[in-house]
Amino acid sequence: MEITTFHDWLYRRFPIKFSNSELGNERQINNLLEQIGEGTLTAPQYDAILVDEGQDLEPQWLELISKALNPETQSLLIVEDKAQKIFRRKVSLSRNTGLDFRGRSKVLSINYRNTAQIVNYAWDFYRSHSKLRDKFQTTVTTSEPAEIIPPQGTKRRGPEPQSRHCTSIQEEMQWVVEQIQHLHETKKVNYADMVILYRIKGSYNNNYIIDAIREGLDHSYIPYNWFTENKRTKDSFDRYEETVKISTIDSAKGMDFQAVFIVNVDGMPREKAKEEEWDEEVSRFYIGMTRAMEHLYLSYSRVEGFAKWVDEKAHTAADQGKDRP
Repeated sequence: MEITTFHDWLYRRFPIKFSNSELGNERQINNLLEQIGEGTLTAPQYDAILVDEGQDLEPQWLELISKALNPETQSLLIVEDKAQKIFRRKVSLSRNTGLDFRGRSKVLSINYRNTAQIVNYAWDFYRSHSKLRDKFQTTVTTSEPAEIIPPQGTKRRGPEPQSRHCTSIQEEMQWVVEQIQHLHETKKVNYADMVILYRIKGSYNNNYIIDAIREGLDHSYIPYNWFTENKRTKDSFDRYEETVKISTIDSAKGMDFQAVFIVNVDGMPREKAKEEEWDEEVSRFYIGMTRAMEHLYLSYSRVEGFAKWVDEKAHTAADQGKDRP
């Protein structure tokens, strides 16, 4: 069984060298498709292929993958969640694979990762901010399952997500460290089951955010692994190492942790985000929150961006608590 990312598979299986530009890589993949079509290049063959995070595939990627599928088995399984789409890519399953998906699509609406409190909190944010509200459906009605499927149920319950309005990123980290220590010492949550997420390296005042995260953990002698620092740290990443993980939201896709801390929520959406990037930014925050299996913590220093919604949510919950007898 071969388990790989799409680009690592390209690098190992085809005569291709990565370019520094996305356009350059796209041309190389198109050249591969032309060579396969002309019969001058043969794609590796697999009896069955499973594609995860299918919502983020480029059309050319999916077409190339389909060329590697054994035509006798035609066993291709694509798993996707359009609510977690963070790239503006339009894929047609039938057009890009040549396979007929009619009657072969299935909706998986039960959430097994998160508690009811976390999934409801994250979905409240997504449905109130996404511009794709007209695509929220609970059934698949076409051969092109492009609908956003709302989570309809979950098996577990847990604590409500917590948020904190601070005066600076340093104060955010003081709060985060307090919660990490509480979870580790009182709740017996391993460091390996905690992650601190941020929007992107250098997204706010250069490396100000990541420097504050590391300084806060160093000051309290909490072991950590910033595994998204560079390619070397990514390649040597050990999910079960007894350290608190530090990651961009993008690199945490597909992963889950008992406790998730998202700092600098006010940095989302990023300041220079274009209007057409709005839903990508919404999806990123949704993805970050749904990495949490049990505990979710959100912090911000300014009531701006997505932090406005978090702040309003916190005040509403506080007011409701006061009204209770």
